[in-house]
Amino acid sequence: MKNNYTFILLIFSLLIGTSVFAQRPTSQERPTRKFTGTVIDGSTQTPMAGANVLVKTVTDSLLVGAVTDGQGKFEIARPNIPTVKFMVTFIGYETITKVHERRESLELGQLILKEDAQTLGEVIIEGQTAVGEMRGDTTSFNAAAFKTKENGMAEDLVRKLPGVTIANGEVQAQGEAVQKILVDGREFFGSDPNIALRNLPADAIDRVEVLDQKSDQTRLTGFDDGTYTKTINIILREDRKAGQFGRVYGGYGTDDRYTAGGSVNLFSGDRRVSILGLFNNINQQNFSSQDLAGVNANSSGGRGRGGWGGGGGSFYGGNDIGTITTNALGLNYSDKLGSKVNLTGSYFFNNTNNTLRQITNRETVINEDLSQYYQENLINTVENFNHRANARIEADLNEKNSLIITPNISFQTSKTYSDRDALTMNSLGDSLSALRSITDAENQSYNISNNLTYRYKFDKPGRTLSTDIFTNWNNNDRYSELLAASVDYDRNDLDTTLQETDVLSKGFNYRVNMTWTEPLGEKSRATLGYQVGNNKTDSDQRTRVLDDEMQPVLDTALSNVFVNKFITQRVRTGFAYNNEGWNYNFNLDYQNAKLDNEALFPNEGVFNRDFNNLLPSAHVSFRNRETGLNFRVRYRTNTDEPSVSQLQNVVNNQNPLSLSVGNPTLKQSYGHSIFANIGKFDMEKNRSFFMFLNFSSTNNYIGSSTFVAAQDTLINGEVLLRKGGQIRMPVNLDGNFNSRLFMSYGAPIQKIKSKVNFNTRLGFTRNPGMINGERNLNDNIDLSQGITLTSNISKDFDFTLSTTGTYTIVNSSLQANLDQNYYIQESNIRLYYSPNDGKLFVGNNINNSLYSGLSEGFDQSVWLWNIEAGYRFAKNNKAELKVVVFDLLNQNNSIQRTISDVAVTDVYTNVLTRYGLLTFTYIIGNFKENTSNTNDSRPWRGGGRTW
Repeated sequence: MKNNYTFILLIFSLLIGTSVFAQRPTSQERPTRKFTGTVIDGSTQTPMAGANVLVKTVTDSLLVGAVTDGQGKFEIARPNIPTVKFMVTFIGYETITKVHERRESLELGQLILKEDAQTLGEVIIEGQTAVGEMRGDTTSFNAAAFKTKENGMAEDLVRKLPGVTIANGEVQAQGEAVQKILVDGREFFGSDPNIALRNLPADAIDRVEVLDQKSDQTRLTGFDDGTYTKTINIILREDRKAGQFGRVYGGYGTDDRYTAGGSVNLFSGDRRVSILGLFNNINQQNFSSQDLAGVNANSSGGRGRGGWGGGGGSFYGGNDIGTITTNALGLNYSDKLGSKVNLTGSYFFNNTNNTLRQITNRETVINEDLSQYYQENLINTVENFNHRANARIEADLNEKNSLIITPNISFQTSKTYSDRDALTMNSLGDSLSALRSITDAENQSYNISNNLTYRYKFDKPGRTLSTDIFTNWNNNDRYSELLAASVDYDRNDLDTTLQETDVLSKGFNYRVNMTWTEPLGEKSRATLGYQVGNNKTDSDQRTRVLDDEMQPVLDTALSNVFVNKFITQRVRTGFAYNNEGWNYNFNLDYQNAKLDNEALFPNEGVFNRDFNNLLPSAHVSFRNRETGLNFRVRYRTNTDEPSVSQLQNVVNNQNPLSLSVGNPTLKQSYGHSIFANIGKFDMEKNRSFFMFLNFSSTNNYIGSSTFVAAQDTLINGEVLLRKGGQIRMPVNLDGNFNSRLFMSYGAPIQKIKSKVNFNTRLGFTRNPGMINGERNLNDNIDLSQGITLTSNISKDFDFTLSTTGTYTIVNSSLQANLDQNYYIQESNIRLYYSPNDGKLFVGNNINNSLYSGLSEGFDQSVWLWNIEAGYRFAKNNKAELKVVVFDLLNQNNSIQRTISDVAVTDVYTNVLTRYGLLTFTYIIGNFKENTSNTNDSRPWRGGGRTW
């Protein structure tokens, strides 16, 4: 504990030093002042949509930029400097320029643009427009500045935004994972980003905002607790907020491959209904990963690229390994109930069938001179049914009372079949033991949770009282049968196992938090809070085996009844200060935690632990709205209690060569983490730079102690572990830490109307572990460099070229000369071309995965080439018929390397391979005529172009 306090004081000294020597605010906060007005076409006397509104310094450095809406109106912040230059531009029209002093009126009225005869007479048209603007902590991009293909989706648009990347299904913005995507500020099918990106059409989007969304407590109380979620908010065009839009599709191909589904959005002002459907056997998964729990049971994950080319979206490639059949439905409802209540809710049904085959090679470090090898062939099938519903209710009851309620419920059933063939060998390649096992399992589970946040605002500004109440009920009932045969090659001894196991785990946990905020002045606030919580879990595992008379009897070595309670109480104090773009937040919590474990069967016992900790946190940030520079430093501490499966002293022998057992004496872990980032975005030049550093360390880290049997061994005097087999038990270890540095730089290449982005990653991870009583430290160093070139030429021609190489250095303290270094390079080419304004089109997506330094037979270069070609017809190209060929070269596969505390594992998994598909898609669009559409008969005017 003394070391913890020393580390805490050091961190606070650094953070306080940062605040002392940082630039001091020199003036009082002022409310945001905005220019307003309307831009009029001088020749037609009609409002001009898409005109560029710029605010610059008197030396022509861009400060903020925006475009006019469908009625020609604009609203743009005026930076807090004495004199600015205000400009309105439109290709083919004369520029309006005004010098504005701070004391002058911000209402600019009607601004009339006159045609520029000289510009209209030229053949070459050039223009520079800000791609967006900075609005406080939000970066807002104009969708019209980015060219997407005909009938493209939101995903096609978002991947073009500066600082945004999409790889392996994960969306990252400014180096951080995007955890939520909103539509007009409201949730869309819960929190999964991919649902919105793959089901909203790009041409329905007006703006895309990238922001750090504050927590519900922060938004209600106004006290910034430093908690945020990286969020993308999609703002729809005004003419897409009332009507029906979406798409339906269906297709059939070789090897009986099929796909069908669609999305229909029924929008009427604030009331919005969206319906999704997905039916295919080409591994296409557009719904949340929460609906897929259990699908990959007994598997290791992978680098595979799943189904592609269904009519709902072009070139979709997921991480789904194996071959998957999916039937899924989703419903989302959003509305405003009166003027005080916002309601959103979603329901999902998901049914999947997954079949996979895996080959596993694992090297385990035993001591300085000895290693052991494990090989496994696995066939695994899972059938999964899942129902899930969630809602969010936000109510401003009156000026003083606000309420947010977020209930969630899910119910799942699954059936799993596994056939495993495994072999262990010594470092010379001699066989030690072998296993053949078959497992059948059925699982039923449900989870019900709710979070309620309430805020009362007093008459004194800044004084609030809020409560946050979280409750959760969960239940998991699993039945499994195991048939296994294992052999000891030294003695040629065969042992068989036939058992059935019932596991019932149920839990209830709650957390109640009360927070008082008190203003200390115009710019600072203090907070005082109290939190109490309890996490209670009951687990009952009963395993039966056949006796000599072939009758099932209870096996006490594999059975256990266990109750776990973890009660915490926390007192929080905090201070926040905000001024002139600076934000300071300091918190100090005192936490008392009590771990109360009780074993009821087969042996009774009580294990109690008490923990007292100081949990400091701090957050310092700055944003310069004029230059686009921002940085943030955040320090946190946290505790983590062990799970009931880690505490339960019962042997899990689902794989008789790789056993596991719990440890009821585990302590909670205590962690420190520091996150720092800095970014600068130049709207005028479309250049971006982001860098962040993350470091975390954990005391009493819950790691593993592994025992490798040198001979046949009885565990707890009853469970046989064959020679070469392993048993793992969780233990508390020190020495775990993780650090990561990420840098991203993006800039336009104007001559080819494209954007280049460089990404650099450096990572270092240390995982401690125990192997046969000896301590081992496994160190990973990752060096990664990536480059991406993305075009923004037109909707008829688009390309993306990218490559990322990662070299990983692996070191083991037990075997310093262990050479497990490896290199992986992922490259991708996306090319789309339509020679006749969106009618005929062809697309290519070529991926190459290069692996070097893996185990024997895993090093290879894999090409995945997907191609499509089709024709669009009917009014506004709403109908589309296309042919898709997935994996043209028939090379698709999945390879993954994982590094644990004492082992290096390579896994090869089957994935979907070559097929052809003929699909038909129809675009649904029923809206009022958009009189403000910029794609009219006037000369081309840039449409928000950035080049």
